[in-house]
Amino acid sequence: MPVAVRGWLVSLSESGRKRPAHWLPVDAASTLCELFDARVAATPDAPAYRFYSPRKSAWLTLSWAEADARVAAWARVLHARGVKAGDRVAIMLRNSPEWLCVEQAVMRLGAMSVGLFCADTPASNAHLVAHSQARVLVAVKASWVRRILAADACEALETALVFTGALVDDRADDQADDMAGNQDTRLASADDALAAGRTLADPGVARPAPDTVASLIYTSGASGRARGAMLTHASLLFNAQSVADVLPGVLDECALSYVPLAHSYERVADAYRAMITGARIVFCRHPRFLGLTLAREPVTTLIGVPRIYERFYIELGRWLSRRPRWVRRLVNATINIGVSVFEREQGRGRFAPGHLLWPLLKVLVAKRCLRLFGAHMQVAVSGAAALPYPVARTLVGLGLPVLQGYGLTEAGPVVSVNRPDDNAIDSVGVVLPGVATRVGPDNELLVRSPSVMTGYWRDPEATARVLSPGGWLHTGDKVSRLDKKRLYLTGRMKEVIVMTSGEKASPEPLEEALRLDPLVTRAIVVGEARPVLAAVVSCPAHRLTPIMRRLGLDPDAPDGLASTRLENYFIERLAKFTTGFPAHAQIRRVAVVTDAWRQDNGLVTATDKVRRRRVAKRYAAEINRLYGRRAAANKTDVSENTNLG
Repeated sequence: MPVAVRGWLVSLSESGRKRPAHWLPVDAASTLCELFDARVAATPDAPAYRFYSPRKSAWLTLSWAEADARVAAWARVLHARGVKAGDRVAIMLRNSPEWLCVEQAVMRLGAMSVGLFCADTPASNAHLVAHSQARVLVAVKASWVRRILAADACEALETALVFTGALVDDRADDQADDMAGNQDTRLASADDALAAGRTLADPGVARPAPDTVASLIYTSGASGRARGAMLTHASLLFNAQSVADVLPGVLDECALSYVPLAHSYERVADAYRAMITGARIVFCRHPRFLGLTLAREPVTTLIGVPRIYERFYIELGRWLSRRPRWVRRLVNATINIGVSVFEREQGRGRFAPGHLLWPLLKVLVAKRCLRLFGAHMQVAVSGAAALPYPVARTLVGLGLPVLQGYGLTEAGPVVSVNRPDDNAIDSVGVVLPGVATRVGPDNELLVRSPSVMTGYWRDPEATARVLSPGGWLHTGDKVSRLDKKRLYLTGRMKEVIVMTSGEKASPEPLEEALRLDPLVTRAIVVGEARPVLAAVVSCPAHRLTPIMRRLGLDPDAPDGLASTRLENYFIERLAKFTTGFPAHAQIRRVAVVTDAWRQDNGLVTATDKVRRRRVAKRYAAEINRLYGRRAAANKTDVSENTNLG
C-alpha cells in the first residue's frame, strides 16, 4: 500500500470513533474495487439493494453476492467491447443497482465512469459524452442515445448499450429521433450483450491503483459549462470513509437513494458509505414516487437535497392552514418546545418546565407531522445547496434533527457536516477529519484534503484557476466566519448583486426565503446595475388561477401575468418572507411566470440548483418590463458576473 494512502488511513482511524462490528475496518481497502470486494466477502448473503422492477412489476432485492455476479458480467461485456485501463464509460441509467454494478465493472477494468443525468437536456449530455471522449455508453433508452447523437456526433463513442427501444428503424420514436438517424450502428442491446457475456472468460486485468482516476464527475453547470473533475479511488474512498465515521450509526440501516447517482454526493454519501457500513439501499425509481417509497419501505436514512425538506415544510403549512386554530397553535408550541429541548441537549440551553411535555408532544403531535418521512426515519442529511433556516428549525422542533452539510464536486465532494451531538442548524457543519480549511482573500473558503480532485479533465487553464500550487482548492464560496472548524457560508464569490445605489445583496439567501412561499416553486433575484431588487418567480398555473380571479383578473388574458395588480399582490405577499433582510435587500419588483423550471429544459441542474443565467436570459423581456424597459448599465444580471471560461 502506498505510503500516502497508508498515512491518511491511519489518521482516519485515529480521529474516527470505534466502528460497529459489522462495519468494514478503515484499512480493509485502498480502492473502491477493494471496498466492494471486502463487503461481498464479509456479508455475501446480506441484502444490498432493493429496487422496483418495471418488467416484473414487483420490488426485488439483490444480495451482495448477487450484485458481485452482476458486476462480473458487466466487466466481461465491457472488456469484450474493448474497454481498457484509462478509457471512459458513460452511464445514463436511473438510480438502480444496475448503475452501481456498471460503475464497479468499469473500475475493475481500470477505466473511468462518467455519469449522465437522465433528466438533463440532450445537448448537455452530448457535451459530457463528447468532452470525456467516452468509448462506451450504457443507457436506458435507445431514443435517449439518438437525441444525444443528434446534438453531437460523439466521434469517440464506439458502442451504446441500451435496455429498451428498437435499435433500427424505430418508427415509434418521435421526429427528433428520425432526424438523428435511426440506422446508427453503434446502438446495441444491453440484454443481448449480457446474455452473450455468460460464455466469455473473466478479463484477466490488473486492478487499479489508489491514485488511478476512478470517475470523471462533471460539475452541475450552474455557473457555466460543466467541467469534469478527476477523482481518484483514494480521494473518493477517503471521503466515503470520513462521512461514514461522522454520521450516526444506525442498526439495520436502510438508506434511500434519491439524488441522481451521476452526482458525487449520492455515490459517496450513500452508495460507497453503504459498502462500509453494510447498509442496504432502497432505490426511489422516480421523484413522483418519493412519498410512496418512504411510506412502504423501512427507510432509516435520508441523504437528500434541500428541496425534499422544503416540500415537507410547504406541505405541512398547507395542511395546517386547513386545520382549526387550536391545532396550528399546538403544532407551533410543539415545535418551539422541541427546539428548546434540542438546544438543551446540544449544551446551548437550560431546562424549562415545558420540556416535561416533550415526550407526550413528540408522540401525539410531532410524529404525526413527520409521517411524510415514514415511521422509521432516524437520520436526515441535507447537502448540495443551502437549507433554509425555517425549514431546519421546523424539522428539529418536530424531533428530526437534520444534519446540514457542505461540499462541492471538486472536493470529493463532502467538506463538512454537522454532528448529532454538535448540530448548529444555522451552519453547514464541522469539517471532516483530515480536511484543512482556511479563509482566502474576500473571505473565500479554501480547502485542502486527500479527497480533492487532481484537476479538470482536458482543461488545464480552469484547473490552474481553482487549484493553487500548495494543493488548496478555491471553492468560490464565501464564508462569514470559520470558528473551531465550523463553517458558516454566505453565498458565492461572484453571485453578489451590486445595485446603482452602491448597495450589495447576495441573491441566494433571498431566493431561499422566497421559495418558502407555498405559491412559489422556483425563484431568482436580479438587480445588477439596477436601482432596486426584483424577483422572477415560477408558480403553478392551477394555484395562480383562483388568486387572479380573486383580484379581478382574467387568467386566460395574454397580459394577465403582467398586471400591476398581480405584481403588487406578490410584492406584499413575499415581503412576509424577507422581513429579516435589510431595506435595500427587499424585493421591489416581481415578475410571475407559470412555466416549469426543470432539468430537461435546461433551467435547473441535477441537484435542483437554478441556472440563474439561463433563467434571466429566458425572461429578459419580463425583467426589462419590471424596470420600465430602462437599459441596464455595464452588467445586466448577477449571473453575468460569472466567469464562464
